[in-house]
Amino acid sequence: MDFLYDLCGKPFGWIMRLIYDWVDNYAFAILLFTIFTKLILFPISYKQQMNSAKMQRLNPKMEKLRKKYKDEPQKMQEAQMQLYQEENVNPGASCLPMFLQFFILFGILDVVYKPLSYILKMGGDLISNAYNVVKNIDPELAKQGTSLRQELIVLTAHHSDPDAFGSVLAGTSFSDKMAEFYDKFSLFGVNLGTIPTWKPETWNYAAVVLFLIPVLSGVLQLVLTVYMQIVQKKRNPAAPKMGCMNVMLYIMPIFSVWFAFNVPAGVGFYWVCSSFFSLVQSVGLNLYFTPERIEKLCEKENKKMQKKYAAGKRTFMQRMLEQQGTAGQQMHERYEEETKDMSRAERTKYDKKVLDDARRRMAEKYGESYDDTGNSDSGSET
Repeated sequence: MDFLYDLCGKPFGWIMRLIYDWVDNYAFAILLFTIFTKLILFPISYKQQMNSAKMQRLNPKMEKLRKKYKDEPQKMQEAQMQLYQEENVNPGASCLPMFLQFFILFGILDVVYKPLSYILKMGGDLISNAYNVVKNIDPELAKQGTSLRQELIVLTAHHSDPDAFGSVLAGTSFSDKMAEFYDKFSLFGVNLGTIPTWKPETWNYAAVVLFLIPVLSGVLQLVLTVYMQIVQKKRNPAAPKMGCMNVMLYIMPIFSVWFAFNVPAGVGFYWVCSSFFSLVQSVGLNLYFTPERIEKLCEKENKKMQKKYAAGKRTFMQRMLEQQGTAGQQMHERYEEETKDMSRAERTKYDKKVLDDARRRMAEKYGESYDDTGNSDSGSET
């Protein structure tokens, strides 16, 4: 786990330091960092949303396939994948953005936990010595300092009693830097290193702000999930109800609230910003991808693919024939001649026909019967 934090934290820590040096406020730096990551991931999100809109365009064809193969699930799956291939649709395109989002979350978590390392550039030995001071002056506070939280504990203890760190920080400028940074490591005057709680000892201003961060993260995640479900239902009303999506409607908001109550407020604030910008981006892209625009994009994409095939890009069938070596040279030449004027969709149908013929001949060779569903039965009885 420490390796994962380091892997994600170091590059994001460098970016956060650059942003913090520019804006001189940690909460504002988190806000700009979130915008920066959204811009970096925007091409992937754009393709994901476009892919989803293209799947909507296939609804009439998908409905025909469901009716045609309602009693043949395997055949239905094959026909569905063939349709996706013909229309350049990737049904798994939504996985990558989610993975990258959690990768970034690990990074921002590490950066918020270690502001002395990433922002103030304090060395590991100096931080360890400072933490030993905390053990002497406030043992109860030091007990909260896990391997991840040591730097936040040192920052809090130094704010309460900076003179106690004189023996460790003497001769360095870190004492003044820590005092200055503590005031800027805040959101509306509330320290971002503090972990929110359900039951604060006193419901003061800071407790209310800290409590609202997890609540707001859950509300935004709920709005985002409900919105995506509405869009999905609108795009594909004939699709069967997806139980996993219904579960996500409740799981993600609950997870967001639980998560934000178990990490420093800075991480929860990032999660709030990320959910808000994800919602804005999703609404904007869904408004952009109108049916008319999708038709134009698909037409442009199909022409591009046809040019690639005309320029010599090989299909799966071509690669399969080439692997047969010299024995398959004549078959390969005949295939090239017969398919040279075909579109990509026509080639796909032709490839399927060739494969079916090959399977039929193989079944006949071994005394089996073959039907067009891809099943073969033994022609002899025991």
